[in-house]
Amino acid sequence: MSAVRNDREPLVVITGGLGRVAGVVLPQLRKHYRLRLVDRSAPAASGEEVLQADIGDPDAAYRAFEGADAVLHLAANSSPWQTWDSVYAANVRPTQTVLEAAAAHAVPKIVLASSLHVVGEYNRPQYWPVDPRVDPRPCCPYGLGKVVLEALARTHAARTGASVTCLRLGLTGWPLTERRYLGQWLSDGDAGRLVLAALNAREHYGVHFGVSANTRNHWDTTSARHELGYRPEDDSELLADRTGPSSGPVCRLFDDSQLSE
Repeated sequence: MSAVRNDREPLVVITGGLGRVAGVVLPQLRKHYRLRLVDRSAPAASGEEVLQADIGDPDAAYRAFEGADAVLHLAANSSPWQTWDSVYAANVRPTQTVLEAAAAHAVPKIVLASSLHVVGEYNRPQYWPVDPRVDPRPCCPYGLGKVVLEALARTHAARTGASVTCLRLGLTGWPLTERRYLGQWLSDGDAGRLVLAALNAREHYGVHFGVSANTRNHWDTTSARHELGYRPEDDSELLADRTGPSSGPVCRLFDDSQLSE
């Protein structure tokens, strides 16, 4: 991290701080940072500072980022089946607001949660392991929203000089119950290790896949390992016998018809 402000531990502000992904990464982050969790939900008992606010409100975002050394932007509607209007309102516009507030406070480090859905149409054997440098091919409106998020993030890095990292997260914070998730699983421990590495990285701008060290290697994590220092330790194959066939509607990212057994 950059120089510590006021001789204290660096302050990381986490949007969506009471959500599913935040709950997974908090155990590792709280060992290294002061944390301020921002969420629309009413806070329960917590060892961290919690601010109940809509991060899409510019005034609320500005107040939330006061004194921040880094921002971890997790707030989003993560449904792959929502409409574009929903994606724009819940994900795209709030991300723009977050970046504008971070710029107003000259926050030096931004980490944003993107998604494998940005390149979901590459989830086919001929492309495995998918290179994070390929052109985006989103599989759904949600993925398209994350394409826009990454573009906004790149522009923010160029205009402000902040270090900005986008993490294309795989299956995070959900139980591994279906075979279709084996190639895109991100364990709780690896999620914490990945976000911690991203917060400490000094790259100008980067986009990296966030999955564990899975035997069914669908997504190339070389850039995350080399540029962030990410060291995944877990493998979904150890849980493969516990998974069942896919159920429910799927988009290309979750289509298991091409998966090898």
